Amino acid sequence: MTRYLCELAAVSPSGYYRWLTAELDRQLRVAADERDIDLIKRHFDELRGKAGALVIKMRLEQISGVVMNHKKIRRLMRKTGLVAAIRQANPYRKMA
Repeated sequence: MTRYLCELAAVSPSGYYRWLTAELDRQLRVAADERDIDLIKRHFDELRGKAGALVIKMRLEQISGVVMNHKKIRRLMRKTGLVAAIRQANPYRKMA
């Protein structure tokens, strides 16, 4: 029965069973991401939204003592919708 359903879904049976056994790992990863999101949000809010991923990375290392990859920080910021406020250039300065 499982093989038939795997054929219908165009999935290999070994891939299905690997996905089935990896449920605990996925849950642990989601829980770890939630803890990391809370840390990132705390630093993002302290700087009132003017911190990008690299600034948050430095603050995590210096203040919280947490070493985290900047790519993971960017991924979690994108997932939660945190966008840094970028200073815009003065248009009148270009006219002068």
